[in-house]
Amino acid sequence: MDLGNYLQKGLQILQLDVKTIRDASKDEDALLPALLFFALAGLANGAGQFNFRVMIVGPILATLLSFVLIGLLSVLSRLFGSSASFLELYRPLGLAAPLHWVQAVPIIGPFLGFFALLYFAVVAGLAVETAGELSRPKAAAVVALLVGISLFLFLVFFAMVGSLLLFRALFS
Repeated sequence: MDLGNYLQKGLQILQLDVKTIRDASKDEDALLPALLFFALAGLANGAGQFNFRVMIVGPILATLLSFVLIGLLSVLSRLFGSSASFLELYRPLGLAAPLHWVQAVPIIGPFLGFFALLYFAVVAGLAVETAGELSRPKAAAVVALLVGISLFLFLVFFAMVGSLLLFRALFS
């Protein structure tokens, strides 16, 4: 496993190189670097916050969250007629995960992370279009649905936590 080679492929994917996305989706050896790059993104998040606890838990959470989000992306793309499997989407998006390493920058890391997430949505759309052989409007719809579902679940989660905290404050 040549991590430098896979990092270079990841940078080409971030430059929206369709051929590299297609090659990475078929490359079975790219799975381990993809997992490692997502884990390092979680580590970068903790390093940027100067939080040792997040540096320990971050890689695990980032990897698990990548499974969930790319799994949802895979299911949604299949509903739109894609032929790509979960791993065919996971490998190129995992190689593009170094984009999230900008979170390691102190103070402005979360701000840069937001823009990295927006650009990652563009890369995900191109990966769905290329690996799944979908049209561009369908690929954009898949990513838009994923963003909408993620925002909805995020808001529901925080509404539940807020309600529990309010309930606890009122009755304690």
